[in-house]
Amino acid sequence: MPALTVQISPQIWFTAEMRRALSQWNWRTVLSTVVNETGASQTQLAELTGMSQAHISRLMSGTSKCFDIRTIGQIVDGLGAPRVLAGLAPISYRSGDSLGTERDEEVETMKRRALVGASLAAPFAAVFGGVQAYVTADGARQIRLMVPELYTLDDQVGGEAVCQAAQWCLRKVDALLNQVEYSESTGRELQSAYGETAEMAGWLHFDAGRYEKARYYYGEALRAAQLANDLNLEVLTLASMNTLSRYQGRPREAIQLVQLAQRRAAGWAPPRLEALLSAREAVCWAQLGDAAASRNAMHRAFHVFRPDIGAEDPHWLAFFDSAELSARRATASDYLGRPDRAAAAMQSAVDGLGAKFQRNRAYYSVRLGLSLLAEGDQDRACQVVVPVLPLFKQVRSGRAQARLREFCHQIRDSTSPAARDVVGQARALQVTGPAR
Repeated sequence: MPALTVQISPQIWFTAEMRRALSQWNWRTVLSTVVNETGASQTQLAELTGMSQAHISRLMSGTSKCFDIRTIGQIVDGLGAPRVLAGLAPISYRSGDSLGTERDEEVETMKRRALVGASLAAPFAAVFGGVQAYVTADGARQIRLMVPELYTLDDQVGGEAVCQAAQWCLRKVDALLNQVEYSESTGRELQSAYGETAEMAGWLHFDAGRYEKARYYYGEALRAAQLANDLNLEVLTLASMNTLSRYQGRPREAIQLVQLAQRRAAGWAPPRLEALLSAREAVCWAQLGDAAASRNAMHRAFHVFRPDIGAEDPHWLAFFDSAELSARRATASDYLGRPDRAAAAMQSAVDGLGAKFQRNRAYYSVRLGLSLLAEGDQDRACQVVVPVLPLFKQVRSGRAQARLREFCHQIRDSTSPAARDVVGQARALQVTGPAR
């Protein structure tokens, strides 16, 4: 559809003129600015917002005003403008939403874009609202608030909208680092913000299967961590690089990276971080076929792991809970050719997932299904996968979709009703095709 070709850059919403127009519901200025910036036609704006072209024309000419909250919501959400800038409450995005029209994908795209914009509006408006000549320490801290927001959005939906937001954040922080004045301590804060955002961008590219781009952003994050003398960020980045190297079939590099992370964390790492690094070390040894070393490292991980987040734990470590630790054990068992142990560990991971981790629920459930297929239990495998298939309407994880394609590839010749149901639903979701 024409509407899907309109690319509205996030920074358009944070100019002083646009923020004022949104707050005053001045749709003539809002729509005219979007047209000038993107070249969109009135028909395309109508497609995006679900309004008629005639109504768009009247709003743009100023002959019609709009003060109806539902219609305002259509305009704001359709364009992907941050809801808070127009005085609207952020979208409550429910992972179980099910849409039943031919515009499902278009509406889901709008919802995702609006969710991203609304969640990032506060730190952007506070720091990027005007021409910057000097960045204060408080401003730098506000910028770092963007990163936990990106983590939250990634846990909920993931996908390209979050990735584009992270890259935009990165460009803005880079501009501040190189074009404005700040103190030495604020400079370190900005470098940490840049590094955390770069690491997040790397993760999002990794999750989408774009491994070379992920390597680039991880390199940026590591450089920033070293410039800021931020050991926490350096360890996070090394741990992320470890996982990327493992996926790229570089097990020796992966083990070297996690061991370097352990050395950099020595003496200050809280128990939960020690457990994360030991669990990733265990997976690397399993990939190399060293069952004894893998078992020892996994034992250390479970021994030091603490289920509750402590005050000393960095915010990004919140993802590493009991479910994630069980998933690492499942991955190690997979590498060592033990699908029975992998299935048991992955079942524990699925059972222990929190409600907000929808991407992981989809990913882990399909991985559990693959382990059950390896055991020869096709019926149970399909029973595990079917309930999470609706999540793939919202979840935009390249890794999860690749696993689902792999699952469908393995059962494609089956004549059982359950297997045919899985393949049929996956085809309707447009995530079938060659397995990766």
